[in-house]
Amino acid sequence: MQRRTPFFIYLILIVSLTVSLGYLGWVRTWSLIYVPTMYPPFADMRVIQGAVASVEHGYNPRISNPGDLWRRPLNYPMLWVTIGKALNFSDESRFIMICTTLVLCFAGVCASLILRFPSFELLASLVSTATLLGVERANIDLLIFCLLFPAAVWLPKLWSPIPLLLGTLLKLYPVFALGALFIQRQYRLFAASLVATVAIFVSLWDQLAAIRLTTPTSCLISYGIPSVGACVEAFRLPFWQLAGTLAAIGAATLGLSYYFSKSDAVRPLQGTAFNLILVGASIYVGTFIFSANFDYRLIFLIFCIPFLQTRPFPLARMLIFVVLLAMNELLITHWLKLSGLILVVFAKIAIFVVLSAYLVALAWTAIGSLYARPKVGAAVGAQN
Repeated sequence: MQRRTPFFIYLILIVSLTVSLGYLGWVRTWSLIYVPTMYPPFADMRVIQGAVASVEHGYNPRISNPGDLWRRPLNYPMLWVTIGKALNFSDESRFIMICTTLVLCFAGVCASLILRFPSFELLASLVSTATLLGVERANIDLLIFCLLFPAAVWLPKLWSPIPLLLGTLLKLYPVFALGALFIQRQYRLFAASLVATVAIFVSLWDQLAAIRLTTPTSCLISYGIPSVGACVEAFRLPFWQLAGTLAAIGAATLGLSYYFSKSDAVRPLQGTAFNLILVGASIYVGTFIFSANFDYRLIFLIFCIPFLQTRPFPLARMLIFVVLLAMNELLITHWLKLSGLILVVFAKIAIFVVLSAYLVALAWTAIGSLYARPKVGAAVGAQN
């Protein structure tokens, strides 16, 4: 019973949030828990709803999206317009029903996670302001989260890449999770998935530049190298400080990866918790390098916590605390203002350094295993 306490607390909190939304209303409920709100509900999904309306009136939603209440350009693959039409996003009641279903699916996956890996640290990540922000917006990242969870559970089975490839088709960045196949020594499956990924990116080639240009970059409630650059610009810091910061991040990552490669932290591991961190860490590291990301994408760090609780390396327990710090920027900055923002920025950088160093060490070990195979075979042949 005691092991299930975090699970029951999570259910109570979800029910309480639902009751509050019905009694106090959308804006007041989210404002009380320090989550910035937009009204009407599920604002991020309304970009697609607006794009459907804009296309019907002859507009290119990447350039002009008057169908969206906030006039935001569409920064998703155009496939989403087709999906929005098929699901009849133009009908408000249907739209609300679909968004509610998405949120419930996400809550169901989170409930499954905390039931499998009960802990109060995991519970804290599930109700962090970053997670709640994704719920408030009904962001597509919730759907990707729900797709990548079974991919991690199924890894390394033959069909495990299917959710990864579907997620890549829908939102591009799940491509980074394919690295989990390589680290797990599923070389043929990785190669086949890479071919499929290339085909996906070729089919979307004419959209990639537009998606990148229409993705906003911010210093607040965001992470990634472009966001670090936005912070440097916002505080009017000289360019050499940005260059120095990036150089320090690179040096720290290489040094820590060397340390990991010489320790037991890179020993071959199996199990759902290890698969989850491979997926979650790959998403965070890849998106940190290549894109600007709002904090709701930090939900993929939730995947890392079950494995980190096994203390695979000395920094693991401390890293959980840093993850929770990063996932609650809205609370931290409310309490500590500017110093809180600086603290959270460094927390997100620290997470990147540790997770990228761990992935590099694991990948390097996998490469060593790949090149060691022929030698083993040759030695057996020589004995015969």
